[in-house]
This record gives sequence, structure tokens and C-alpha cells, in this order.
Amino acid sequence: MNKSFIKFNAVLISLVALVCRAGPLQAKVLDRTLATVDGDVILLSEFEKNASPVLEQFKKATPPADQTPERITDIKKRVLDQMIDDRILAEEAKKKAIHVSQLEVDDGVKKVRTRFQTEDEFNNELQKEALTYEAFRKHIQEQIGTIKLIDQEVKAKTTPPTDAEIKDLYDTLVAILQDKPIPGSHTATEVDELKSLARAMDHRFGERVRARHILVRVGPNASKEERAAALAKIKDVQRQLKAGADFADLAKKYSDDPGSKDHGGDLGYFSHGDMVDTFEKAAFALNVGDTSDIVSTDFGYHIIRIDEKKAASKFSYDDVKDDLKEYLFQQRAAKKFETYIKDLRSKAEIKINNLD
Repeated sequence: MNKSFIKFNAVLISLVALVCRAGPLQAKVLDRTLATVDGDVILLSEFEKNASPVLEQFKKATPPADQTPERITDIKKRVLDQMIDDRILAEEAKKKAIHVSQLEVDDGVKKVRTRFQTEDEFNNELQKEALTYEAFRKHIQEQIGTIKLIDQEVKAKTTPPTDAEIKDLYDTLVAILQDKPIPGSHTATEVDELKSLARAMDHRFGERVRARHILVRVGPNASKEERAAALAKIKDVQRQLKAGADFADLAKKYSDDPGSKDHGGDLGYFSHGDMVDTFEKAAFALNVGDTSDIVSTDFGYHIIRIDEKKAASKFSYDDVKDDLKEYLFQQRAAKKFETYIKDLRSKAEIKINNLD
């Protein structure tokens, strides 16, 4: 929702992420020491294992024209910073003698295993990630210890917002949405964050559609031949749809969107501003049950079908009070966490080699 507590929440990495990554690296790299934290080594291979799924997701969600070297480098730096923070926090949890019971570790392991249909699939994923079962349990234990440390040293020491503060925030958001002057004094960054939060609240109660799509991917720099082949493919899909073929079946067979194809092209609900403009305009112009003509975006050619629509509704204070309370608490916890991790970093000996 806003940048100041995204990093804070990022520390609370999902237990599933330890083994449920995007997949193994495409090519092996010559291993070397990328960084050390109080003598604890972070290898390039470890970094690549963490950065690979993040970069893959970035490339899936970002138009090719926006996938600049600068943005990729920034993502890599953020991943390495997170790994350094993780090492520091895990070590601090040990110093503080944060206790993690075997029962808690067992529960963490179970949560991961539920993502796999069979025990063999789970074990194969561990092998793919070069993790023994014992090492995997140790990762789980360290992560739970880190979460407990943050609960103890950050969240428990964060003052909850008052009802008056929550109401003030609500009134500010309403003023923003009504294009009225923003009450109080705020920095430019704070104004941007308040506007983002206002949009998020409005977004939650705004008009939404649930759509499916079939994507034939073709980049903006594709050759004429590649573009022609993609267009021919999507036209063939369109022909099959007009002949009565099932949309979900065709999405599973032909779509190049890995995030939705296995679900029959289902994108779930989305609101204005969630999708690229061309896609969004086409989707919201359709009625329930309608299928679009071929839609071209920077990702390629799409065919869209609308399954459901929800009209916009106004939200009241009671509708969002709990969310705003959590938002204000997270804001405060984020600031406290930033101070906390900065202090821990200042006491640690950190050496970083060339990231490239």
C-alpha cells in the first residue's frame, strides 16, 4: 500500500518461499563470495537463488521497455540488502536467546509441505534447491526466530494509534478523494503516500471486473515475422472461440501467461488502474459474458472474457476503520524497524564485493 512498510513486511518472508521458488537457475555460475556479514559468507550462488524468482516475476509483470538495466540493478541491490538484513536478524535472535520450539518448526514444515501434492515432490524440490531436510528445518527455525525477534523488539514496542488518529486519517483520505485541500502539514513524500492510500481505499470499493484472458506473447521489438505469427495464432484461437470452444480450455492450451493459463486464464477481480490502459479499457467496456476482439498491448495479443462485474460503492468510516488502524500501526512499526535494523547494521561488519 505504501513504500515505508513494504520493506518491514518483506522481512517476514513466507516460509513457503524457502523452497517454493520459481525454479532452478537457467545456468550455473562460477561461485564466489559476494558479501560477508560478521564473517558469515553470502555466496553468489545463494544470491542468485534468491534473486532469480524476484527478477523473473519483475520481467513477467513489467513491459519489456521498462526492464532497464538500472531497474534490474536496483532489484539486485534490494535482494542483497534483504539477505544481509536476514543474516543480521537471525544472529541477533540467537544473541537474544529467542526460543523456537520443535513444535513451531514442525508447523512451519507442514505449511510448506501443503504446497506439494506428494512427499516425493517436496523432496525433489529440496534436492533442486540443494537443501538437506535438516538444513531446511534450520532455515525454518531461523526464520521463525527472526519473526519472534521483530515481534519482541519492534511490534511490541510500537504504540497503537488512537481512535482520533484513525478518524483524522479517514477525513484526510476523504478530502483527497473529493479533491479538497489536505488537512494538516505534510511533506511531499507524505502527501504522495496519503494519495496512494486514498487511491487504494477507493480502489477497494470501486468498480471491479473478474476476467479471463488468453495471451499470445510478442514483445514490442519483435520482428514482422514474429508479430505475424503471433497474430495468426491469436486469430486461430478467436476462430475456435467463435466455433463454440470453451474459453478456459483454450487458455490452458494456448495462453502464454504462466500466472493464469493453468486456471483457464482467470485473472480474478481487478479494478481501474490494475492493468495496462489498453487492456483495462477493453475489459471494462465489456458486459458479463462478453468476449473481446483481439486486444494489443506491450505484452502481446489478448482475448478477454468478462465473468463477473461489481459496481462501485462508497465506503464509510466503519468500513475502513480496522484497515486504517492497521495501516497506522504498520507505519509506526516500519519506522521503528528501520531504526532498529540501522542500529544493528552499524554494529555489524559488512563487506560487499562487486554485484555485477
